[in-house]
Amino acid sequence: MAAAATIEARTSVSDQAETIRTLLEDAASVVNSQYAAVLSSVIAMKEQNLHRTAFGYSALRDLLLSQFDFTHRTASDIAAIARLSSKFRALVEAAVSGRARIDQVAYAVRQLDRTPAMRLFTLTPFRTPVASPFDADILCATPEHLIAQYAQHAPFKDLQRHLDELAAHLAEETELLDSLGEQSLQWIEVAEQDNGMWALSGELSSDTGRLLDKYLKTACPPPRQDEQDSEGVLPAQPNRHAEALHQLLAGYGTSPDAVKRHGHTATLDLMVDIQTLKGEDTGRTPLLEGQPVSVAKARHLACEAGVIPSVFDYETGEAIELGREKRLPNAALRRKLELEQREGCAWTGCSRPVAWTEAHHIQHWANGGDTNAGNLILLCRFHHGRIHTAGWTVAKTGPGQATITHHNHPDTHTGAEEARECGCEDWRTDQDMDTEHQGSDWDVFPTGLYRTEWSDTLKPDLDSRAEEAERQRALAAIRAARAKCRTRFTPQPKEPAPVPAGSRGDPPS
Repeated sequence: MAAAATIEARTSVSDQAETIRTLLEDAASVVNSQYAAVLSSVIAMKEQNLHRTAFGYSALRDLLLSQFDFTHRTASDIAAIARLSSKFRALVEAAVSGRARIDQVAYAVRQLDRTPAMRLFTLTPFRTPVASPFDADILCATPEHLIAQYAQHAPFKDLQRHLDELAAHLAEETELLDSLGEQSLQWIEVAEQDNGMWALSGELSSDTGRLLDKYLKTACPPPRQDEQDSEGVLPAQPNRHAEALHQLLAGYGTSPDAVKRHGHTATLDLMVDIQTLKGEDTGRTPLLEGQPVSVAKARHLACEAGVIPSVFDYETGEAIELGREKRLPNAALRRKLELEQREGCAWTGCSRPVAWTEAHHIQHWANGGDTNAGNLILLCRFHHGRIHTAGWTVAKTGPGQATITHHNHPDTHTGAEEARECGCEDWRTDQDMDTEHQGSDWDVFPTGLYRTEWSDTLKPDLDSRAEEAERQRALAAIRAARAKCRTRFTPQPKEPAPVPAGSRGDPPS
């Protein structure tokens, strides 16, 4: 009897759950179909410009919120899709037909509309249609059609990951230029206050910010206590403050003697297979701390930074190698390089000290380049990042010496003589490039960032800083000119006339 009652109870609960499931599925279907109908109406309204002429609203979202009492999230999603309906027709069709949820499609169109590169790539047809990962019988003509398949069949996290990987694949050199711009915009100041506490303010590049964030979490487990360096070790200039902090974190954070938490120091994890680093079309995306980055960024980070690359076997899902020994110079080799390059960074005119330099493989280690003195040159972090952008060639000419040249063609020169005797019209040395940019926006930033290296992402910030620097320069010139005018045109006091002898009771001569 007891067993039968238990079985009956289980059956009853199961039936109840199935009934509730059916009700919720039916309700979700009705809700989605209603949202699809609303979206279709809003798109028609937008195409006829009725939201302005008939309802008096310029923004679709405001109209839906004010006149029809939709929730803020629903109104925002529907308005976003309607606004971009003429650009992303495949995604809009998936939403209007009810095959994809409104929130999924709204997220996708917002991400795709963020940059011109994303919009162009999304609508460019594949050379050969790609089968949907969810139904092999469905062929996707463009990346947008493939994204529409994710919006219809994948959980939100999978859709988000697919779009992040797409953005990372498109980044490539743009991501490196972003990094150069970030380094030129970074600053940090430490100032003692009247109450004896210290105020820290500034802006850090994404790489330095990640290092600082992980270092603080590693060194100071919750509750975290604020600790400030009061020894005056950091350089005075704000830009060099930020670079010194990066060197402090990258150097001390990767030291065996550094503070550990769960056995780890403050290092960043880069997961990428060697085939992808070599530039082979594997379809896989490098991950830095679990976030997608471009192959170009991964190659740069893998040279020398607070990063541990993980060689990964994607078939078995196993990390088969963790370490730095094969790619970085050991202590003896690093010492040899520093002795041969005492002046610091190999870039002509760079004043960054040798302690702040990174070892650059002239032939990248992922492509078989050896970690020896003949294949290594020391560059500061900024110029190391610049060398990894397109057109730059480094040829070692002797111990601690190198010829750094720029070419607008893709040819790579491996030998010193070949680099010096290129002969092409756009051949210029690093010093030529610096001289060419002097007197322009080049000298606004202490790093020497060229205006041609201003990334689209950071251009508004760089422009703002450059305009402020130019304004301050103009004000200083005006003050100097005024001071010069005052000195030139202010009447000078006349010298008193000489007094005749004897007029003041002097004895006659």
